[in-house]
Amino acid sequence: MKVGGSPTAQPFRRKSVTEGRESFAGAKPIAFNVGSELVDLPQFQQSTVKKEFKDLVSGNVFLYGKSTTQKTKITPPQPASPSEQVFVSSQSYAPPISFPVDMKPGQVARQQISFTKISTTDGRVDWTTTVPATGELTYHGREKLETPLGAFDTCKFSLKITAGPGGLAQVTVGEIWQAAEGPYRGQVLKGIDPKSPMIATKMTYSPK
Repeated sequence: MKVGGSPTAQPFRRKSVTEGRESFAGAKPIAFNVGSELVDLPQFQQSTVKKEFKDLVSGNVFLYGKSTTQKTKITPPQPASPSEQVFVSSQSYAPPISFPVDMKPGQVARQQISFTKISTTDGRVDWTTTVPATGELTYHGREKLETPLGAFDTCKFSLKITAGPGGLAQVTVGEIWQAAEGPYRGQVLKGIDPKSPMIATKMTYSPK
C-alpha cells in the first residue's frame, strides 16, 4: 500500500505478513511482520524487523503492542573475531487494548491501560518507562469515501489516546476510514492524525 497526505508528500510502502504466535508482553498473540530491512556489506551486516502483535478472542480484537529488533554483525579482517549486537525496543499495553469487532454507530470502547516502553541491548535492559493511559475508540458508522483507488463504503472510527498523569498528559486524536466491503475489506484507506495524515493511492492486498 502506498499512502501520502498531500500531492507533494513522499509516499511510503507498508507490507504486513501474518506470522505465527510469539511470546510478547506475557501473552502469546499473533505476530505481524510489518517491515524488514537488510543491509549486507562485505564486513557489515544489519537486519531490522518490525512487528505488531494482535489477536482475535471471542469477537474482540486485542492489540498488545509492537517491537523493533535490530541485529548488527561486524566481521573484521582476521585474526579478529566477528561481533554481533542485538538491539530491541518494544511498546506494550497492559491490559491489551480491546474492542468488539461488531461495534454499533456511536458506540465507544473506553479502556484504562499502562503504556510501557522497553529498550534492551543483547538482552540487557537499557531503560524502561511506564505511564498510565486511556484509550477511546469510537465507531461513527458507515461513510462514503473517494480515494485515488476509487469510491468505497467505509467504517469510520476515531481514536483518542491520553497518556501520562494529570497536567502532564499528552492527548492524541486520530480518525480512521476502513474499507467495509470489496477486495480491500478491513484495510485502512485513510487516516488523519497531527503527525502523519495519509490516504491510500495504491494497494496490493491478498487476504488469506
